Amino acid sequence: MCPACHSLDFEIIDLEGNGVVYSYAILHHPQNPAFEYPVLAALIDLDEGVRVLSNLVDVDPRDIVIGMPVTVDFRPTRHEGAVPVFRPRATADG
Repeated sequence: MCPACHSLDFEIIDLEGNGVVYSYAILHHPQNPAFEYPVLAALIDLDEGVRVLSNLVDVDPRDIVIGMPVTVDFRPTRHEGAVPVFRPRATADG
């Protein structure tokens, strides 16, 4: 839903999958056997202007910072599905 006008209209577009960490939380409890802990939950601002909720992977929780460049990756789920997650993106300065 559009946060400004509350419209339910939408358009499907291809996204590159690059963005930055807007906010994050390190979740320890309550634990569910379907997940590995801690869960690194994050709001990601994609370059195209969309904000998504996902998980961060392949990063030490101590290294997460607001504004960290990330890129999409996909992790398998049960029943041969896949879910988008985000990992740190290599930048020109390291």
